[in-house]
Amino acid sequence: MNEDSELTEKLNNMLIESADQESVIKFLRLSNYSKAKSIEILKNALSISYYKAQDIIHNSQTWSDVKEIDAKIMNDFFDVLEELGSSESEET
Repeated sequence: MNEDSELTEKLNNMLIESADQESVIKFLRLSNYSKAKSIEILKNALSISYYKAQDIIHNSQTWSDVKEIDAKIMNDFFDVLEELGSSESEET
């Protein structure tokens, strides 16, 4: 069994025992998994879409300390993409 499947199994057991997603998210963060990796792990553990896992992690109490800055970074990124799209359409 590889490390990812062992972790997924451990998280599934945690969820069965406590049914508390926040505890699982906190476990991942305290285990030094990044927010992005935590999303991927939760996605696999719960067999849910990436976007659902992202929403759960982003809105969790565990990651609330970086929620505002992450939202700003995402908004800034989409603003840049929009500007790039506008400038390309102006060139044609």
